[in-house]
Amino acid sequence: MEPTRKTIDLVIPCYNEEPNLLALVSEIDRIMANTHYAYNYIFVDDGSTDGTYLKLKDLSKSRKNISLIKLSRNFGKEAAMTAGLKECGSDAAIILDSDLQHPPYLIPAMISEWEKGASIVDATKVNRSKENIFKRLTSRAFNSIFRGLTDFDFAGACDYKLLDKKAIQIMNNMTENTRFFRGLTQWIGLRHAKVEFTVEHRNAGSTKWNTLSLFRLSIDAVTSFSQKPLQIITVLGLFTLLFSFLLGIQTLYNKLSGHAVSGFTTVIILILISASFIMIGIGILGIYLSKIYDEIKGRPICVVEDVVSFKETDTKEKTGMNAP
Repeated sequence: MEPTRKTIDLVIPCYNEEPNLLALVSEIDRIMANTHYAYNYIFVDDGSTDGTYLKLKDLSKSRKNISLIKLSRNFGKEAAMTAGLKECGSDAAIILDSDLQHPPYLIPAMISEWEKGASIVDATKVNRSKENIFKRLTSRAFNSIFRGLTDFDFAGACDYKLLDKKAIQIMNNMTENTRFFRGLTQWIGLRHAKVEFTVEHRNAGSTKWNTLSLFRLSIDAVTSFSQKPLQIITVLGLFTLLFSFLLGIQTLYNKLSGHAVSGFTTVIILILISASFIMIGIGILGIYLSKIYDEIKGRPICVVEDVVSFKETDTKEKTGMNAP
């Protein structure tokens, strides 16, 4: 008898990506046809407002290897990836974007590293020349700050990854709501391998990431993996104490030597510096407290409105769940 083939799930979060779906599926089909692996698609519609859901539902009717998870609204990519991983039941899963900037031709190389023993295969960007200069500069700045605060190096990192069954189980057992997928896959350890690729242009449409959403993701990433920003408050307090001590010595010397001046400017500067440090400290504390507040509320990371699964013959509806 022919041995059972290993199966790979392709987890693909989507948000208003209707023009890219057919091209993506066609390209993945072409790539996977040259491998000896069975494969399934797990699309997660993250509250799209275009025809993404209907297009995916039509695809799921004509294909036996397509699952579709529909979220009740746009919860963000991190939530969509979490929902997709919850549905995985194969030997491994590959998470990739739906706009073809994560090139499917890399899949065989990722599978090869997995077969060599890697539990997680990270696709790493080696050439960002196709991205605008502002995005490249902010990415470098974030990587430098994140490396300094967490000791994790995310240069060239992205969400394009292969996870084996063990890594998927560990990720699914995590209950935290504030997630940074790239950081979590590093934090859990296991054996990693890297494959490199050049960022491609989007097949169609425009990016859904803007400066504000990237800034929010950066805040979530740092606060999820480091307590060092809290320690910065202590450092600023010590700096202010030292500055005040030196200024006090100078003021006392001027007073005893008969050269005392009003010192109005110095006092104003000291007050402004102290107030700035206090506000920074309150802001940092506020961010961490808001994350604690989000966690203790116990709300699900997302709400699944509908699931069309290749594992079942009918459509099932689920609501109020972390993931299907």
